[in-house]
Amino acid sequence: MTPGNQGNLGIVLDASVGLKLVLDEEHRERAQALFRQHLQARTPVLGPPLLFGEVTNALHQRARRTTLTQEEAREALETFLSFPIQQIQPEGIYERALAFAASNQIRSVYDCIYVVTAQRLGVELWTADQNLLNALGSAAPWVRWIGDYPLSQKEETPL
Repeated sequence: MTPGNQGNLGIVLDASVGLKLVLDEEHRERAQALFRQHLQARTPVLGPPLLFGEVTNALHQRARRTTLTQEEAREALETFLSFPIQQIQPEGIYERALAFAASNQIRSVYDCIYVVTAQRLGVELWTADQNLLNALGSAAPWVRWIGDYPLSQKEETPL
């Protein structure tokens, strides 16, 4: 699969990309362009229920470390929760994630929930987690690095 090649099936985002939609971080423009493309094409942006908890926790942790104020964390969460991201939980996802983690020697079953969700749906998973990509190697070619998402000049405006 290549960017924009998923047809009407959509994409899955992990929390690392979800955070880039609302925080000023490296590759924010790419994450927003990917999200905008799917909104304009009316293709779904999907995430397992875990996505919302992980984004919430990451914002809380950043506020605890004072990289964000509590107000900034609250506003970022409010913005994230306003996005039309569909929660999806394919049947058997937890069992499949556990098996995928074990068979591919992945340390985090949390990460594998995203990987297997995208696999079960036949769509791409977009991540900004370089450690996950390194751990996966060639085991999950449907997992894409947000840094590879192409930007056009007109796509550099925020959501």
